[in-house]
Amino acid sequence: MSLMARLLDFFGDADGESEAYQCIRCGGTFDREYYECPDCGVSHAVVRTTDE
Repeated sequence: MSLMARLLDFFGDADGESEAYQCIRCGGTFDREYYECPDCGVSHAVVRTTDE
């Protein structure tokens, strides 16, 4: 994760964009990156859905 991505994660996105991450297994959407999906618990399943 880049420094800018970490800062945006900590302080929030100024553009108000949220839920930029999605689980490839269950389809749950999130506003930050997770190691394990909070909904289904699968490791490495949460990926970025928008390009920076």
